[in-house]
Amino acid sequence: MKKIKFAIIGCGQIAQRHAEHIGRMGILSAVCDINGARADKLGNKYNAVIYKSIDTLLRQEGDLNVVSICTPNYLHEVQARQALQAGFHVLCEKPMAIHVSDCKMMIETAKLYNRHLFVVHQNRFNPPVQEVKKLIDKGRLGKIFSIQVNCFWNRNFKYYQDSDWRGDKEKDGGTLFTIFSHFIDLLYWMIGEVVEVHSMLGNFKHPLTVQFEDT
Repeated sequence: MKKIKFAIIGCGQIAQRHAEHIGRMGILSAVCDINGARADKLGNKYNAVIYKSIDTLLRQEGDLNVVSICTPNYLHEVQARQALQAGFHVLCEKPMAIHVSDCKMMIETAKLYNRHLFVVHQNRFNPPVQEVKKLIDKGRLGKIFSIQVNCFWNRNFKYYQDSDWRGDKEKDGGTLFTIFSHFIDLLYWMIGEVVEVHSMLGNFKHPLTVQFEDT
């Protein structure tokens, strides 16, 4: 079977995981990051062609199959659409985008260019989660009247201090856009459409660290 050829845009922490799994099932043909040191480190490790510009990569790597978007949250929409318009399928890290309108534009672009657009929500494949899903689908739990999801997550100050976008409301999006997006996805997957939403938000402990809620 012919191996799938990937490119990774953004060579930060999560890109390392993408590269690792790509290496098991496909070929990492190219990497790109405006931070030259990060691009060099990842590219050299996997013998991939190294780029500093996404435009150059998309123009020169014509035989790619999938472009993996691993950049900061606020860049997902524009870079995913660039790759789709260039004729490649796109695997986008969560969150899909910061604004609903951006997500819709990404979907419409994928349809227009007849390309696949995937968003990373790997928790659907966790064995305990899959078992609960099977029980619900088989009716073993009866009629579901209520479901509750709790998420407690720690990010230390260094996580935000070492970044020029994490903690920034417009670039990061906030708690629901990062870790908790996985659990929102599981709610949809397990029980279907959410009809009505009420929320209470607050930043009780980290007003000097992040611009959005911590609770």
